[in-house]
Amino acid sequence: MPLTAQQQRILEDIQATRPVSDADANWAVEAGYAAQAEDGDIDLTQEGRQLVDTTRL
Repeated sequence: MPLTAQQQRILEDIQATRPVSDADANWAVEAGYAAQAEDGDIDLTQEGRQLVDTTRL
C-alpha cells in the first residue's frame, strides 16, 4: 500500500532530522518505518530508508 503524501513527508523529516510530532513519530515506529531510542532520538529503519530512497529515483 503506497504512503500518503503526509506519511512520506514524515519519513523524509525523520531522515533529515527535522522535528516531528509525537503522533507522527508514533505512527512511523508502529508502522515499522522508524525506531525510537530511550532518549527520544528517532531514526528510520532499513524499510523506512528504502521507502524514502525509492521515491527520489
